[in-house]
Amino acid sequence: MSKICLCLVVTLLISGCSFDGIFFPIDKRPDDPIEGSIEMVQLTSSDGKVINHFLFKPTQKHKATIFTFQGSGSKVVNWHKVIKPLIANGYQVFMMEYRGFGESEGKANHSMVAQDASRALDYLADRNDVKKGCLLVLGQSYGGQLAIYVAHQHPELVDALIVEGTFTSFSDEAAHSSPLIIRPLVKTIFSEPYISKKLIGDIKLPVLIIHSSDDKVVPFSMAKKLYSNANDDKELWKVRGKHVAALIDSPEEYVSRIDNLLQCSHNKALQRTIR
Repeated sequence: MSKICLCLVVTLLISGCSFDGIFFPIDKRPDDPIEGSIEMVQLTSSDGKVINHFLFKPTQKHKATIFTFQGSGSKVVNWHKVIKPLIANGYQVFMMEYRGFGESEGKANHSMVAQDASRALDYLADRNDVKKGCLLVLGQSYGGQLAIYVAHQHPELVDALIVEGTFTSFSDEAAHSSPLIIRPLVKTIFSEPYISKKLIGDIKLPVLIIHSSDDKVVPFSMAKKLYSNANDDKELWKVRGKHVAALIDSPEEYVSRIDNLLQCSHNKALQRTIR
């Protein structure tokens, strides 16, 4: 085994095989300016950390709320430009600043970020400006893992699930990102708190899976696997271009497909309101 591979194996073992440092690289980019109507929300996590959230509001009355989970290694302010078409088209967008990023306290790891996401969804679904309408969950790249997790944990709170450029599991993506020679080892010793390709089969919600056939970060084969494992009410939208760039490259069609998904979700939201 080469020295590089040996070092990678040692790194895996020391880190507890969770790849936290790879999935949560520090965002060193300068903050992008953000405009518009924004409500800041701070929630306290189960371990006492303060987690920061952003609620972006459209200029008109919002037609639905989308809890959006960004890719890893990014602060919300640097992901805002990606989700601007949703806000411009009348969606209220809620985003969570992952622990250790921006003003959120703590250190990011898969288990605690997932708990933070569940806590945030509970809060969001109970807001007066949310609970009488539709609540959709959207996850892009790493955020797709969180979107699938919270939709699985709280199906009664969610009306539809959208994932873009997301992977089938942490171990699958870690292996894909590793040298070929150690991929079997990564799959064997990797630890992960949940597995998306398994959870998605239990989710009985409308599901939209978006993925680029040109994606160099997460292979399109993972989208096909998620789609095959999902229940019957599902759609796979194959796009072209870079990793999670569909909202930037094709904003009108992206919004149109969410609008169509929203129509399918109204009955579920109505039933939740009656209950």
